[in-house]
Amino acid sequence: MRDLINEWKQHGAVYVWRYRRPNRARSGWHFSANLPGGRSLCQLLDRMKGGDGCYRTLKLGSVTENIWNVPNFGQPKNDAFTSMRVEFCPDFDDLELQEVDGRLVLKLGNNRIEMLRAAFAEVEIGKGDFGISTSDRRNPEIWMFWWN
Repeated sequence: MRDLINEWKQHGAVYVWRYRRPNRARSGWHFSANLPGGRSLCQLLDRMKGGDGCYRTLKLGSVTENIWNVPNFGQPKNDAFTSMRVEFCPDFDDLELQEVDGRLVLKLGNNRIEMLRAAFAEVEIGKGDFGISTSDRRNPEIWMFWWN
């Protein structure tokens, strides 16, 4: 299983951003990917699912006005993240995305990996404008997905 993770190569682009002045419905993280980027990330998540703890780091695409303007929520924050480490921890129940030393770290486990994979699969086939819950707790953060 570890070899499948190590052999994975990123293709395409994945985008992650936040907005400067979000209201409750627009707060949290926003994601998009081009066709090869969505497919590539789905392949990585498929390889991680059900296995041991592991991680891979993705390059993030530059979030241009054409990308962040799809939902038209105003200017994004000036985060300019260039990479995101995807950490798979089998028993972790939630989805978590944090900034650590200037890079994003996405942490997930078997409980929500399929939900995240399904979201990127939807973006891959041209769907968007939907959110997923990051936990089963009351009032969880919602991550939004947009077609690129």
